[in-house]
This record gives sequence, structure tokens and C-alpha cells, in this order.
Amino acid sequence: MSRLGIDSRKNWTVDELKELYRLKKEGHSFCDIAAMLKDRGRGHGAYSRKYKRVNWDLFFKNPEDFINNDCIMKKWTDEEMIQLDAFLQTGSSYNFMAEKMNRTVASVEHQAKNTDWKAWRELRKVNLLLDDTDDQVENKKKELTEQLVNHILSICRFDFKRIETLAENDFLTRINLDKSKLFISFSDLRTLARNKLVEMGFGNPETIELKAGRYIVVGDSHGKYTKKDMFAMLRQVNETLKPDKIIHVGHILDDDNDISYDWGEFSNLIVLAKVEELKTIQEQRNKYNFSYDIVRENIMIGDMVITNQDIIGDYVRTAISNLDSEILYKRTIVNCHRLEFTTRCCNEGPSFFASPGCLCENHIVRTIKQIDFQDGRVIKQAFHEGFIKYRRMGQLNKYWERGMLVVNVGSNGNFTVVPCSIKKSPKGFATSYFDKIITSKGVFNPDKKIFVTGDLHCDLHDVNVLDIQEQICKDYKPHIHVNVGDTMNYSSLNHHVMDRGGVILEKTILDEAAQTYFVLAKIKKWAPESYLIYGNHERFAKDFVEKFPQFRGYLDFKFVCNLEDIGYRLIPFKSVLKIGTAKFIHGEIRMFGQTGSKLEKASRTFDSGGGIFIGHIHRPEIRFGCYSVGLSGILDHEYNEPESSNWMQGFGLCNQWGKINFMTTIGIINNSCIINKKSYNPVDIQSWNYGNYRANIVYRFGK
Repeated sequence: MSRLGIDSRKNWTVDELKELYRLKKEGHSFCDIAAMLKDRGRGHGAYSRKYKRVNWDLFFKNPEDFINNDCIMKKWTDEEMIQLDAFLQTGSSYNFMAEKMNRTVASVEHQAKNTDWKAWRELRKVNLLLDDTDDQVENKKKELTEQLVNHILSICRFDFKRIETLAENDFLTRINLDKSKLFISFSDLRTLARNKLVEMGFGNPETIELKAGRYIVVGDSHGKYTKKDMFAMLRQVNETLKPDKIIHVGHILDDDNDISYDWGEFSNLIVLAKVEELKTIQEQRNKYNFSYDIVRENIMIGDMVITNQDIIGDYVRTAISNLDSEILYKRTIVNCHRLEFTTRCCNEGPSFFASPGCLCENHIVRTIKQIDFQDGRVIKQAFHEGFIKYRRMGQLNKYWERGMLVVNVGSNGNFTVVPCSIKKSPKGFATSYFDKIITSKGVFNPDKKIFVTGDLHCDLHDVNVLDIQEQICKDYKPHIHVNVGDTMNYSSLNHHVMDRGGVILEKTILDEAAQTYFVLAKIKKWAPESYLIYGNHERFAKDFVEKFPQFRGYLDFKFVCNLEDIGYRLIPFKSVLKIGTAKFIHGEIRMFGQTGSKLEKASRTFDSGGGIFIGHIHRPEIRFGCYSVGLSGILDHEYNEPESSNWMQGFGLCNQWGKINFMTTIGIINNSCIINKKSYNPVDIQSWNYGNYRANIVYRFGK
């Protein structure tokens, strides 16, 4: 940026200024001038500003000296600085000041904007007292030294690298000071600036990258608002799952700027600090000799990012799906006070946002923390409890949910995120991971283990996904398997195609039914007890029979797939399956009069505290205690947009322990799933090919 024209990236030449003056005097507009001089690479705004700022009388007296003086920016004297300061305080225009001081407008504007006036004024006061030797001068020097250090930090944007590259001349120019009058060396000032950055927490890394392993992500503990029993459960989790690191996102401080002393027991803790809490987190680590690591911005694990977000506030019910993928990376874990998971439409592989929920009790934050970078301290601004703000907080914090995420990362960068809810139980706080219940008082086995799948869409099922699910079932050993619907695709009876006048030639009912029967018979071995819910694709046959009743019975899903002999318990279309306090539906049910997204409607309509699983939407998602499962079919169903989709394959787990249901939904990404420190990939997809078949009709009479 030139000294003469701060609106330009290159210096103006004498010839260019003469041409600008000539064209303007001829009556041309600045737009016309920019077009005529387009080879100079400047816009009409640059020409407009330059024309108004140049003192043309001074320019034409000696153009070369005018250019050289403005480009070199002759040093401002103390008298000029005093005069400029006075003009600025009266609100005079740059044109007026330039005329009175015999300077160019650009010179005046540059000096006015780039001088640290607070530091300059204080420095001038100290210089007037330098001949004295009393304590007042020494105290004044200390104050000014602090301000000069803050000025260095401001110039360098609180960045260590910028401090190292800051030139002494540039610094002195900013405060218009001769080196001889600086009572402390620039080297000492630079050292003090480095030390202050460390004190404020900026000595901690901005970003770190973690290697393959297991990580537990928790969030929003809010100091004293996380109870001792919660930490007892976390210790059990730490001992049982043995994670490489526990990562805390969100608020770790309470209203009194305190961290819970219990965090000191976790030697594998990483605090991903919110910027307004950074200095206090640093101070308390040193004060209590905690061993946790601090990261300021991002943690990279595999092909995902963990970071803090400030887009969704603490006391709102805004869904995590409202976060902007233009701001956050396409696979991101953030703080949100709720256990949520959502997939995003993306062309470059799977995309999702996830939040671990909170660890704290529901409460109201009665202060707003703001960091004053200039003075390097946190300001607490208190508000009176009687404001409507706090009444609203007291209502909206009901949406907070306790939870955590278990993130497993493989050596090749593949990963799996397992959301785990945290609930109160007779054994204190409790959570569940895979086939265990982990509480503050010990580790227990579930009373019932339920494996949940959906949206097979045979013959568009994915044999890779089914093979992975089968391997997981062999280790999980479920008591019950629930299929939440859309098992047979019924492409041959797709009324969406037929209603448009299309003709279905490549599909036959028996081929689809044979594959569905084969897959369901194989899946039936996963658990002693199996349920199958009718989905909207099973309704295709019902809709067809309404037009052609002569096919009634023959096209029925139960008959054509011989489900009676396989042994499934069938749940009729639009019905709710209840197992204990858990509920299962196919998500196509229309909930007239209910509000919100599909999961919000289902939660408000069916969930009475036990949790609910749904299918139909072809992706894993969590919202308000409602869990959807990813599909078991292939990702390209021809009618959808596989190159820009939010579909994701997966399955769900539901561990029942007493009257408590611990539900989770887990994605299968790129034919890979890592859970319980084991990586699952397809190993025997040939076993899912049924080969040739022969169908028989057997009639049974009487009883």
C-alpha cells in the first residue's frame, strides 16, 4: 500500500497524476477515467479518492518532490503531532488539517489512523517528567511499558510469529517516537510481549492433530455445575474404555471463573478453550498444578475437526443442522449443550455435525464474559435476575442433554463417532458404550441388548453393510433385532413410477421377494427375537391391490416373502413397537398438527422419556431423544441424488437397564466401522448372494 494513495497497492507516478488531473479538468467522470486508464489496474474509486486527497497546488509546484516526500513520509515533529492530536479531538476533516499543516491529505490520514494515540499521549507525559527522579515517574514508566507491550500485541494480532517479525522502526513509527527517547529497549519490550502472550494462554498451540486411537469428547461442564457423581462416572469411563485422550469443548468455567478441581485427576485431558476463558484456564492450570493440555482453536482427528462454535447460543433450541457448512468443516464436532448428530448434503464424501451434549446440571448463567484484549483480562458483566432474559433461560435450559461422544480413529484415517447419552440411574450417573453400562458405581451388563436396522430396500440392499452388521452382532450378541421398515423395495410395484405412466420392465416381484426372503432368513440368526415393522415401501403392494383386488393375498408382503416360516414378529404399517419403555416406528407416519422436523415431531408425539427409534430418512440423526438409523441399502436408488446426498448407512443400539434405555445411532462410512477398539470391514460378502432359486406355493387347510 503506497504512502501517497492508501487506496492503491502500488505507488502513483507523476505522469499518472498529471493524466488524472487533465482528464478530470476535461469533465470526464471517474468511471470514464478508470476505463481510459484501465491498463493502470485501478478502479474508479481509487481515482476518485486520489483526486480529492491530492493538494494539486503543491503537486504542480514540484511534482517530483511531492511524490518523493509523500512516498517517504517525512517524519512528523512533536509540534506537528501535538497539532494533529488537537485537530482530531475537535473532529476536523482531513482536508482541513492537511491545509493547515501544509501536508497532503493522505499523509494526515495515514498518521491519524496508524498512530497509537493512547500510547503516544502517555509517552509524552512521561518524557516531560524524565528529569525528575521521584516514584511517580517510575510508576508512570511501568504503566507506559505495559501500554507499549499491549501495542505490540495489538499490531501483531496476538501472534507469536508476528512478534518475531515486527521491525523496530515500524513499531517506533506507529507511536512517532525516536529510538533515543525510548526508555526501554525494543528487545526487552518484545520479550515482555512474548511473556504476556504466554500468561494469557496464547502460548498454547492453536491447532493440534491427533493420531489413530480412541477419544472421548465431552462438553460444557461449567465449573461447579458438574457434580461429583458425574466425575465419578467419567473416572469409570476412563478406566473402562481407556481412551487416549478426553477432549473438553465448550464452557469449562462457571460464573465465578473457576474450573472444577476434579478435572485435575485426568492426566489425559485436553481442554479446547473458548477464547474468553483462555487466560483463566491457563492461570488455573498453573495455580493447581493441573496437567491438562490446552488448545486454542481446532483439534484434528482423522478426517474431522473438533472446535468451539458461537453460532448457536446456550439457551436456544436451534438444531445443530442449522450450523453453516461454509463456516465449519464438513465433518465437525462442536459444543451445543445437547447430544445431537446430523448429516449434511455433500458431494465430497459423508458430511456431519455432532455435539456431545453437556456434563453440567441445568442452570442459568448470570454473567456474560467478555475478554478485553487491550488489557488482557476477562470482564464479567452482571445482570439482574429479574430480567426476562433469565426467565427465558430457565425454560430453554430444559433442552440441555447430558452426553458424550466416543470417537474411534483407524490408522488409515477412517473413523466412527458413537454418541452416548448420560442419564441418572439408581447407581448414580450412567452411560452406555457398545455392550456395557458404565456408572459412577461400577460397570454392568444390560438387561436387554437391541440391535436396530432399517431401510434394506431389497433388492437394493448393500451386502457390504450387511456383512459389517453381522460381524458386529456376533460380538454384541443382541437379545432382540428390530427392523424399522422398508425391507422390500417393491420396485416392481412402485406406484410413483406407474402414476407417472412409466413401465417397470427390469423388475419382477418374485426376484425381489426371493432376495428379501434370503436376506431376512440370514438376518434372523442375529438375535433370538426379531421384529419387523412395515414401512411405506411395503405399502406399495397394498396400494396396488386397491386398484387390482384380484391380486389380493398373492402380493402381500408377509406371503410373498414367506415371513411366517422365518419367524419374524410383524408390526403393521403405522403402528408403534414398544419394548419396555423404548419405542420403534417407521418414520413415514404423518403426525398431523405436530411441529418441527421429522425427529422433533416423532419425539413430541411418541417419546414419553424412554426414547424412540425411527427409520425412513436414510441417515443417522439425533434430536430431542429421537434416534434415526442409517439405511442398510445402497446409497444410489436411482431416484435420489447420490452425488449430492445426506444419506448415510448405519445401525442403532439400544441397551435396556432397568427402566432406562441407552440408545445410540452409528454410521457406517466407506464400508468401515470402528467400535469397541475393533475395526469392522466386509470379509464375506459372497455369503449374501443367494444364487438361483425355485419358488413353491404350499396350501395348508384346516388348523
